[in-house]
Amino acid sequence: MTFLALIIALVLERLSPLEDWLDGGGWFDRWQGQLASLGLGGGLQAVFSVGVPVVLAHLVLNALQPLLFGLAWMAAAVLLLLYSFGRSNLGAFQERYRSQCRREDFQGAWLATSSEFKWFEPKEQLDAILIHKRIQQGFLYENYQRWFAVLFYFLLLGPLGALAYRLLYMTCEGEASRQHILFYVDWVPVRLLAAAFTLTGNFVASADELWDGLRAPGMSSSEVLFTVAMAATGQDRVPDEEGGLSGQRAATENEMFAALVRRASVCWVAVIAGLVVMF
Repeated sequence: MTFLALIIALVLERLSPLEDWLDGGGWFDRWQGQLASLGLGGGLQAVFSVGVPVVLAHLVLNALQPLLFGLAWMAAAVLLLLYSFGRSNLGAFQERYRSQCRREDFQGAWLATSSEFKWFEPKEQLDAILIHKRIQQGFLYENYQRWFAVLFYFLLLGPLGALAYRLLYMTCEGEASRQHILFYVDWVPVRLLAAAFTLTGNFVASADELWDGLRAPGMSSSEVLFTVAMAATGQDRVPDEEGGLSGQRAATENEMFAALVRRASVCWVAVIAGLVVMF
């Protein structure tokens, strides 16, 4: 039944405009504000931010378990998984970025992404090459945390695991003092996704990068995904200052990364289906 809930959620996530009917993080922002007003420390506030909603969801799921032969539980699990996937249309953001790149509008791309995502520091001075690299890393990690990490913890811990990851990400996002928590939570699933990049891309070129990511436990999640994805798509390096970066090349690289993520998602869904059949 858990696998069926997963399949239904994936289909709905692809076919329905979730941002139109799923609430964003408004309730969670208010909840965190209430906790902050109590004067709780950063770590304790993070525990309550995630723990209380997860416990409440656990009680609701337990209450629904015996109803309608488990169908009520499955419907609730689907809703929790859909919420955990996140709401904004990342594909539309990437398409807008590619359009701006083709117009050589790197400044516009920087302004658009910095207003939506927290990938840049205030007053940070970057050239077009570094802006493109940071945005590429950002899109890869956004794709990872919006579906693969949620999927990983859903399979490991059920719908409560998926919800806990989403709330933990929302708690740690933009909080430098809490990033180490997210780093440890991401360590295994990031490298599993990087392995899928290797299997669905240029295996020979990317295997060494994957091995480097495994041997360097302190490497950031976005850097692991980026270096493996670069090699898996046949890109040796980011263009240097002398060669420059054309808008068309930037758009093409982003398209290649998006295609790699799609192939990796198909790969892992096939793996999950195989495991369900076997066990």
